[in-house]
Amino acid sequence: MSATQTKRTRWKVLAGAGVAAAAATGIALSGVASASAATGATVAAARPRTASSVTTAHPAAAAAAARSDVSSALVGQGRMGQVAWKVELEYYRRLPAGYKIPTPPPGFPAPAYTGLLCQRMYLGGVRVDHQGGTWSDCQGVTGPTQATGSEGLWGLTGKGTSGYRLFVGQDAPPVAYAVLTFTNGRTYRANSVHLRGTGFDAFAIPISKGQYIRSVDTFTAGGKRLSHETYWH
Repeated sequence: MSATQTKRTRWKVLAGAGVAAAAATGIALSGVASASAATGATVAAARPRTASSVTTAHPAAAAAAARSDVSSALVGQGRMGQVAWKVELEYYRRLPAGYKIPTPPPGFPAPAYTGLLCQRMYLGGVRVDHQGGTWSDCQGVTGPTQATGSEGLWGLTGKGTSGYRLFVGQDAPPVAYAVLTFTNGRTYRANSVHLRGTGFDAFAIPISKGQYIRSVDTFTAGGKRLSHETYWH
């Protein structure tokens, strides 16, 4: 894990496993989802979106992504002032050359990974945690329908606790969208994006300097709240 990466919450089975608390900041000025200045307003329902393929910035990853067994989806993109941001999911149905399966702790069997799920995040054209290598933002999976999930704050400075940052959550149905409320009352809504042909979904929310999170909520397409998190401060 590089010094530019915020602490990753552990990947979890979505049926009841929690995520670790962490410090967080932010609100974005623009992006795929729209920001609202209203406080306490009713959030309209949204349908999950399916995104198309996108490219990656790292040469080795870009070459691997050209393979027919690799698919990707644009989770979100936009600008925070003069800083562009982008988040995408990338799934390798076969373990790519150069990826080394982490050694398990003593007494535990080696994981039977068959593929790789990558969460590619960019700020100002720079991939977050690029110092860690091509696969630093990737996780081994046992197949395209494995129930995985994570939430975290990511940035290029202060391990995601300062400067421009990204809040990224991996989820699964029935989650259709997420709403992040900041301490100044503003909200940012991001639709959950589905990676076609897999069970992987995610949403992304950009966070600007000097802003802080009050809560993060997820909703069904009909507007029913599924989760309410208040520990992202």
